[in-house]
Amino acid sequence: MLSRGFLTVMWAIVLVYFTCSINPFHFRISELRFTGHPNLELILRFDLHPLRPMWTISKIGHYSGFLIFEYLLTRWLRHRRLSAAIAISFAILTELAQPFFFRDGRLYDMVIDSLGVLTFYLWYRRKRTPLRRKDHIRLNMHKGR
Repeated sequence: MLSRGFLTVMWAIVLVYFTCSINPFHFRISELRFTGHPNLELILRFDLHPLRPMWTISKIGHYSGFLIFEYLLTRWLRHRRLSAAIAISFAILTELAQPFFFRDGRLYDMVIDSLGVLTFYLWYRRKRTPLRRKDHIRLNMHKGR
């Protein structure tokens, strides 16, 4: 249980690094700088650039990063709803924190992050939902043949 918590916290640190670092894709020149005067209006900017490769890679990173975070949280906490609420809250907070680190948080990134969380949540919920009684009966009838 401790190692699951450790992995989850480490993954959260990775997400914060990629969220708040000025240039997260260049590790040698990457840095965290804080500003007391963020431009919060950028959060509402709707500047989609799906044909730009780095933009697309970034959005795939948002989705998969928070899907993995939800997986780790669910394994650690063993509570689907609580872990999903924490993961979505963390996604929102990381986007709101970006302007304080000379980055541009975006509302649509919050949505993409949340879609990653919800994808794992719904998959895990479906996987863990017990079969209904009539489904059990139907399965047993097929076994008898």
